[in-house]
Amino acid sequence: MQSAKQVRRYLPKTTIIDLPLILGLSLISILIRVLSANWPLAVNEFDPWYLFYNALLIAQAHGNWYAVPPDVLGWWPWGYFIELGNTIGLPFLVALASLPFYPAYGVNAVYTVAIFSDVLLAGLGVVASFLAVESLTNSRLAGYMAGAIIAVSPALTYKNLLGGLPKTSWGAVFILFTIFLFNQGLKKKNIWYGIPAGVLLFLAEISWGGYTYIDLSLLVAAFLLILLNRNDDITANLYTVTVAVTAFLTSLAPNNIGFMSGLAHGLSMLLISVMLYLDLYLSKVLPKDIVESRNIIVIAVLALIFVLGIAGLVLVRPSALPIPPRYYAIINPFYQVTVPIDKTVAEYIPQPITAMIEDFGIALFMSIIGMYYLIRKSNLMGLWLLILGVASIFGTSEQPYLFNYTAYVVAALGGLGIYYVVDGLLKGIKNGNGGKILAITILAIVGISLVADAGFATLASNEPPAITNAATSFLTTNYSWVSAVNWIRTHSPQNAYILSWWDYGYWLEVLTNKSVIDENNTLNGTQIRLMAEMFLNNETFAATVLEKDFHIYPYGSPNYTIPTYIVAYDAVTSVISGGQLQWYIGYPPDLPGPFLGYTTSLGDIGKAMGAMTTIAGYPLNEYVNLTEINDSITQIINTYASTDPTFAQELANQISQAEPFAWTPKAYNSLIVQMFTEALYQTGYGIPIAPFTTQIVPTSSSGYAITGEPLPHVQLLYFQPAYIALFPVTNGGSGSVFYTVYIMVVVYQFVQPGVILKPTVVINS
Repeated sequence: MQSAKQVRRYLPKTTIIDLPLILGLSLISILIRVLSANWPLAVNEFDPWYLFYNALLIAQAHGNWYAVPPDVLGWWPWGYFIELGNTIGLPFLVALASLPFYPAYGVNAVYTVAIFSDVLLAGLGVVASFLAVESLTNSRLAGYMAGAIIAVSPALTYKNLLGGLPKTSWGAVFILFTIFLFNQGLKKKNIWYGIPAGVLLFLAEISWGGYTYIDLSLLVAAFLLILLNRNDDITANLYTVTVAVTAFLTSLAPNNIGFMSGLAHGLSMLLISVMLYLDLYLSKVLPKDIVESRNIIVIAVLALIFVLGIAGLVLVRPSALPIPPRYYAIINPFYQVTVPIDKTVAEYIPQPITAMIEDFGIALFMSIIGMYYLIRKSNLMGLWLLILGVASIFGTSEQPYLFNYTAYVVAALGGLGIYYVVDGLLKGIKNGNGGKILAITILAIVGISLVADAGFATLASNEPPAITNAATSFLTTNYSWVSAVNWIRTHSPQNAYILSWWDYGYWLEVLTNKSVIDENNTLNGTQIRLMAEMFLNNETFAATVLEKDFHIYPYGSPNYTIPTYIVAYDAVTSVISGGQLQWYIGYPPDLPGPFLGYTTSLGDIGKAMGAMTTIAGYPLNEYVNLTEINDSITQIINTYASTDPTFAQELANQISQAEPFAWTPKAYNSLIVQMFTEALYQTGYGIPIAPFTTQIVPTSSSGYAITGEPLPHVQLLYFQPAYIALFPVTNGGSGSVFYTVYIMVVVYQFVQPGVILKPTVVINS
């Protein structure tokens, strides 16, 4: 088109400039993400540990992905939990890349490839975005914009730190490469480009696992292609070759992904080919007037299917559908508020538009224009990108865990939108509309936005791996988790059974090679609810669940066969006041400011008084005394508001953040609270202080001292502390009151009453 030529006139006509520019953007993308290397390199987050575990199994089997056994450790003892389908692709690629080095370096080769595969991903994402968008528009400007958006995307940095093994991001990159290769086949009218395109689409499906999503989005894109009268022989032939290759390769995968078997998946993709060929045939044989009215018929059919589908999904109970509740909640947002997991996990909670803007920047707005461009001028791949964009943006607004896939789609659409606006403005130059100045202004605004995104992305990159900082707010390294996990691995029998909150399931399963009650795949709500109920009730209740529901008996019982451990973690604060050491569970809200006697929690206590009560279906007021919080704030204001309003405001703010520790008698008697209480007494020094009993006592030196009532002594009968690890992560204080915050990980063993264990206590683990 003439306007595209005008755009290209402002760029060198040779493609020599493409290579250094794209390499430069790729290098920027890599540098932003590797800033996380300020911290020890490790497999990051929770799910990636399971992916690494599968990669290791495949490497040990010399690349044979059929040799990977079912996961008999997850969801035990309810039977084998086979999860190879949606986790096998990326581990397979990691294992293949590590095979040349595996004989010499073994596990370390797989570990290194797993970590640095994300560096490769950061660069490939830029290249894939550029190629896909440039192939759709024939404009290098559009490709550069898409690549630049990917390079500085904050959304990718939040999730794709080194070692993150983001399978959804890999899926998105492979989809963009598929779009590029398919478009090359269209341009050159060569259907054999469908072979490499089919291979890339196969890689997208096995790495991400979105069989159903890809099938349905391609189906809708084909409908749009027919509706817009853009179907032709080369498109139908090229698509058929592509999906035939994909269907064949996916049929070789060791397990299916999503809700359709590999065979059904292949047939569903080929049925789209039948639809394309049928459209071409009918266009040739039907009378012209019927062909021209075809669009109205197609629109009517689509509208009917859409209305019936939405009505059915709203009316039919999710239990009657083969769709897990967390996925059904995306389709029916009104159902989402009834899913406990969706109400307690940040990645499943709908986010406001401000968060979407922060994640995707100006590309979110420009993507809307890009969608309009695709409707007007695009082919099958462009329409597919349009459908992917609409679905992913909506899905991410409902469940943010999709954002590191959506970022790639939004970047491609954003690059298209920027190109379309600038291209339209440059068209007006010959008409004297001053479009050139306005085009430069828009590009400048986009550039400033990208610089801001780069700043956000860089800041977000400077965070340690989740297992290193144990999901706390401390940007530092602690080794209490590592110490405790290593103890379990080396001091417990191979058939040991580990209980914990589901957040740490993959860590414990992979690093200890032991069976766990629940893991990070949260589809089994029964297991998660049982664990929540065990933590929130007394130890007798927990022991009954183990014996009656799991047929596990305590150490020392005549029926004992399986060693069972329960693991929990939280921050604890040692406070030195008046020369005496006191312990507080949690950490001060105003780190590293003065300690005022109140703490908060991001660990298991905080989760118990929030997520666990929600999932167990228990009223929060049975565990948290909200009246005590309000009364304490009122008392503080009445005491200090007139004499020291700043202090009154600070103290009231800390009390409001101390909600997880405003315990009722039921909370005091819960297993989770008593585990930490007994563990603190087992350290051998200092007195654990009960929350909301602290008094601030002025001293003669214009300072103050902290006093409080000791927590009641606890000696659990069915659960005995076996290992207690503490590691200091920060300190603070002022005057005569100083404190150190530790991360404490406690390991208790399920024992017969009367059996006493001698726990190992490791401080500065």
